[in-house]
Amino acid sequence: MPDILLVPVIVIALIEDQVSSSPIVLLHDQQTNRLLPIWIGDPEARAIAIVLNKTLMPRPLTHKLLLNVIESMGGRISRVIVDRLERNTYFSSIYVSVNGKDIAIDSRPSDAIAIALEAKIPIFVSKIIMDKAAQKNPFPGVFEQQKRETKLNLTEADLGKMRELIEKAREREEQS
Repeated sequence: MPDILLVPVIVIALIEDQVSSSPIVLLHDQQTNRLLPIWIGDPEARAIAIVLNKTLMPRPLTHKLLLNVIESMGGRISRVIVDRLERNTYFSSIYVSVNGKDIAIDSRPSDAIAIALEAKIPIFVSKIIMDKAAQKNPFPGVFEQQKRETKLNLTEADLGKMRELIEKAREREEQS
Protein backbone atom coordinates (compact mmCIF):
# COMPACT_ATOMS: atom_id res chain seq x y z
CA MET A 1 0.00 0.00 0.00
CA PRO A 2 1.68 3.29 -1.09
CA ASP A 3 2.38 5.77 1.71
CA ILE A 4 0.50 8.48 -0.21
CA LEU A 5 -2.78 6.71 0.59
CA LEU A 6 -2.07 6.49 4.32
CA VAL A 7 -3.11 8.85 7.10
CA PRO A 8 -0.97 8.93 10.26
CA VAL A 9 -3.04 8.74 13.45
CA ILE A 10 -2.45 8.68 17.19
CA VAL A 11 -4.44 7.01 19.95
CA ILE A 12 -6.00 9.79 21.97
CA ALA A 13 -8.46 7.92 24.14
CA LEU A 14 -9.99 4.68 25.23
CA ILE A 15 -13.65 5.22 25.99
CA GLU A 16 -16.72 3.11 26.68
CA ASP A 17 -19.84 3.07 24.51
CA GLN A 18 -22.59 3.86 27.01
CA VAL A 19 -25.18 1.88 25.02
CA SER A 20 -23.28 -1.38 24.50
CA SER A 21 -20.66 -1.01 27.27
CA SER A 22 -18.07 -1.89 24.63
CA PRO A 23 -14.65 -0.25 24.66
CA ILE A 24 -13.75 2.09 21.82
CA VAL A 25 -10.26 3.15 20.81
CA LEU A 26 -10.33 6.68 19.45
CA LEU A 27 -7.80 7.50 16.72
CA HIS A 28 -6.99 11.11 15.84
CA ASP A 29 -5.85 12.34 12.44
CA GLN A 30 -3.94 15.46 13.43
CA GLN A 31 -3.55 16.70 9.85
CA THR A 32 -7.29 17.06 9.22
CA ASN A 33 -8.45 16.99 12.87
CA ARG A 34 -10.74 13.99 12.39
CA LEU A 35 -11.56 11.18 14.80
CA LEU A 36 -12.01 7.50 13.99
CA PRO A 37 -13.71 5.40 16.69
CA ILE A 38 -13.10 1.63 16.51
CA TRP A 39 -15.06 -0.71 18.78
CA ILE A 40 -12.79 -3.33 20.37
CA GLY A 41 -12.99 -6.16 22.88
CA ASP A 42 -12.37 -5.88 26.62
CA PRO A 43 -9.06 -7.82 26.66
CA GLU A 44 -7.67 -5.71 23.81
CA ALA A 45 -8.79 -2.50 25.54
CA ARG A 46 -7.02 -3.68 28.68
CA ALA A 47 -3.81 -4.33 26.69
CA ILE A 48 -3.96 -0.86 25.10
CA ALA A 49 -4.66 0.77 28.48
CA ILE A 50 -1.67 -0.99 30.05
CA VAL A 51 0.63 0.41 27.36
CA LEU A 52 -0.94 3.90 27.40
CA ASN A 53 -0.63 4.07 31.18
CA LYS A 54 2.93 2.70 31.09
CA THR A 55 1.96 0.01 33.57
CA LEU A 56 4.81 -2.40 34.24
CA MET A 57 3.78 -6.03 34.17
CA PRO A 58 5.80 -8.78 35.88
CA ARG A 59 5.51 -10.99 32.78
CA PRO A 60 4.99 -9.99 29.12
CA LEU A 61 1.43 -9.83 27.86
CA THR A 62 0.62 -11.13 24.39
CA HIS A 63 1.47 -7.95 22.46
CA LYS A 64 4.82 -7.62 24.28
CA LEU A 65 5.51 -11.34 23.80
CA LEU A 66 4.92 -11.05 20.05
CA LEU A 67 7.18 -8.02 19.87
CA ASN A 68 9.90 -9.90 21.82
CA VAL A 69 9.64 -12.94 19.51
CA ILE A 70 9.89 -10.83 16.35
CA GLU A 71 12.85 -8.87 17.66
CA SER A 72 14.67 -11.96 18.96
CA MET A 73 14.37 -13.49 15.47
CA GLY A 74 15.98 -10.44 13.87
CA GLY A 75 12.80 -8.71 12.78
CA ARG A 76 11.56 -5.22 13.48
CA ILE A 77 7.98 -4.01 13.40
CA SER A 78 7.98 -0.89 11.23
CA ARG A 79 4.33 0.22 11.20
CA VAL A 80 0.72 -0.86 11.50
CA ILE A 81 -2.01 0.06 9.07
CA VAL A 82 -5.78 -0.12 9.47
CA ASP A 83 -6.26 -1.04 5.85
CA ARG A 84 -9.71 -2.54 5.30
CA LEU A 85 -13.31 -2.05 6.38
CA GLU A 86 -15.63 -4.88 5.42
CA ARG A 87 -19.16 -5.39 6.72
CA ASN A 88 -18.55 -2.97 9.61
CA THR A 89 -15.36 -4.77 10.65
CA TYR A 90 -11.97 -3.11 10.54
CA PHE A 91 -8.88 -5.09 9.49
CA SER A 92 -5.26 -4.15 9.85
CA SER A 93 -1.76 -5.26 8.97
CA ILE A 94 1.38 -5.32 11.05
CA TYR A 95 4.49 -4.73 8.93
CA VAL A 96 7.59 -6.63 10.02
CA SER A 97 10.96 -5.89 8.41
CA VAL A 98 13.16 -8.99 8.14
CA ASN A 99 16.36 -9.13 6.11
CA GLY A 100 15.38 -6.03 4.15
CA LYS A 101 11.90 -7.31 3.28
CA ASP A 102 8.59 -6.02 4.63
CA ILE A 103 6.14 -8.75 5.56
CA ALA A 104 2.48 -7.83 6.14
CA ILE A 105 0.75 -9.83 8.89
CA ASP A 106 -3.05 -9.74 9.13
CA SER A 107 -4.26 -8.49 12.51
CA ARG A 108 -7.19 -7.08 14.39
CA PRO A 109 -6.74 -3.30 14.71
CA SER A 110 -6.83 -3.52 18.50
CA ASP A 111 -3.92 -5.98 18.62
CA ALA A 112 -1.98 -4.01 16.01
CA ILE A 113 -2.53 -0.79 17.99
CA ALA A 114 -1.35 -2.38 21.25
CA ILE A 115 1.79 -3.64 19.50
CA ALA A 116 2.40 -0.26 17.82
CA LEU A 117 2.10 1.55 21.14
CA GLU A 118 4.45 -0.92 22.84
CA ALA A 119 7.00 -0.69 20.01
CA LYS A 120 6.56 3.09 19.66
CA ILE A 121 5.98 2.82 15.92
CA PRO A 122 3.59 4.74 13.66
CA ILE A 123 -0.07 3.86 13.23
CA PHE A 124 -1.70 4.60 9.89
CA VAL A 125 -5.22 4.33 8.52
CA SER A 126 -6.06 3.99 4.84
CA LYS A 127 -7.20 7.35 3.47
CA ILE A 128 -10.23 5.61 1.97
CA ILE A 129 -11.29 4.40 5.42
CA MET A 130 -10.69 7.81 7.01
CA ASP A 131 -12.73 9.50 4.29
CA LYS A 132 -15.54 7.00 4.76
CA ALA A 133 -15.65 6.51 8.53
CA ALA A 134 -13.85 9.35 10.33
CA GLN A 135 -15.71 12.29 11.77
CA LYS A 136 -14.82 15.92 12.30
CA ASN A 137 -13.35 16.46 15.76
CA PRO A 138 -16.15 17.99 17.88
CA PHE A 139 -13.58 19.27 20.40
CA PRO A 140 -11.66 22.04 18.62
CA GLY A 141 -8.25 22.50 20.19
CA VAL A 142 -8.69 19.90 22.94
CA PHE A 143 -6.55 17.11 21.54
CA GLU A 144 -3.88 19.46 20.25
CA GLN A 145 -3.34 20.79 23.80
CA GLN A 146 -3.47 17.48 25.66
CA LYS A 147 -0.61 15.01 25.87
CA ARG A 148 -1.23 11.28 25.83
CA GLU A 149 0.14 11.00 29.39
CA THR A 150 -2.47 13.35 30.86
CA LYS A 151 -6.18 13.02 31.37
CA LEU A 152 -8.49 14.99 29.14
CA ASN A 153 -10.39 17.74 30.90
CA LEU A 154 -13.74 17.47 29.17
CA THR A 155 -16.79 19.45 30.22
CA GLU A 156 -20.31 18.06 30.38
CA ALA A 157 -20.93 19.70 26.98
CA ASP A 158 -17.81 17.96 25.60
CA LEU A 159 -19.09 14.62 26.89
CA GLY A 160 -22.38 15.29 25.11
CA LYS A 161 -20.46 15.91 21.88
CA MET A 162 -18.56 12.64 22.45
CA ARG A 163 -21.87 10.78 22.83
CA GLU A 164 -23.09 12.35 19.56
CA LEU A 165 -19.87 11.34 17.80
CA ILE A 166 -20.26 7.74 18.99
CA GLU A 167 -23.96 7.66 18.06
CA LYS A 168 -23.19 8.91 14.54
CA ALA A 169 -20.48 6.27 14.15
CA ARG A 170 -22.84 3.55 15.40
CA GLU A 171 -25.60 4.65 13.00
CA ARG A 172 -23.16 4.72 10.08
CA GLU A 173 -21.95 1.20 10.89
CA GLU A 174 -25.53 -0.09 11.14
CA GLN A 175 -26.36 1.41 7.73
CA SER A 176 -23.33 -0.14 6.01
